[in-house]
Amino acid sequence: MKKALFILSFLCCFSSVFSQRRYKAESILNYQKVDQTWLHFGFTIGVNSMDFAIYNSGDGEARAEQVIFSPGFSVGIVSDLRLHEDWSLRFLPGLEFGQRTIKYSNLDVEEVNVESVLVNLPLLLKYKAKRLNNYRPYLIGGASFKIDVQSQDALDPDNDMLVRLKTTDLYLELGAGVDFYLPYFKLATELKFAVGLKDILNHEYDIDNPGYEEYTGAIEKLNSKIITLSFHFE
Repeated sequence: MKKALFILSFLCCFSSVFSQRRYKAESILNYQKVDQTWLHFGFTIGVNSMDFAIYNSGDGEARAEQVIFSPGFSVGIVSDLRLHEDWSLRFLPGLEFGQRTIKYSNLDVEEVNVESVLVNLPLLLKYKAKRLNNYRPYLIGGASFKIDVQSQDALDPDNDMLVRLKTTDLYLELGAGVDFYLPYFKLATELKFAVGLKDILNHEYDIDNPGYEEYTGAIEKLNSKIITLSFHFE
C-alpha cells in the first residue's frame, strides 16, 4: 500500500510540473464546452492488475501467497455531473476482467488460478486543479460496488480451481490523472487504486468435492486489491 501511495503522489507532482512547463499564454484552448456542460458522457478502456491480500489461518502446515500477477483489462461508460467549476460527480459502470494465482506450500496442487469478471459500479468525486493550457490534473476518490459474475458455486478440481470467492464486494477507490483537451474531445489518463473492504473468500466447504478443504482452511481472510490504468474519452 505504501508503494501505491508513492506512485500516486509521484503522478500528481509529475502532472502538475508537466502542465506548468507546457503552459503558454497565447495557446488556443481546445474543447472548452466539456467543462461548462452540466452533464456529459463518454467511454473508458484500461488495463488492470488484480491482487489479493492473503491472511493465513495458521491451521495445519499449508501456507498461501500470491506471487504471480496477470494483466487484465477494463471497459466502461463515463457519466460526469458538474457540481462546481472544480468538482464533479462521476458514475463509471463497466466490466473488469482479470486473473489471480494463489501459490500454496505443503499441498499437492501448488498453484490455484482464480478468474474474475467484475461488474463495476463506482460513484466517485473528482477534484480538478486549475486548467493550464490544454492540460488539467485532477484527483478522484470514492467507493464502488463490484459483482463477480465469474464466482462459482462449486469447486472445479479438473481445472485446479480449488477456492471460491463471494459474489459481491465493496471497495474504496483513490486515484489521480490528467485531462488532455484535444480539438474535438477530452482524453484523460488516470491511475487508480481500489481496496476491497470485505473478506471475499467463501469459507463453506463444497460437499460435492471433498478432499480439498485445506485450500480454503489455510486462509483466514482474503481481501481484493486492484490497480487500474484507464483512458477516458469524453
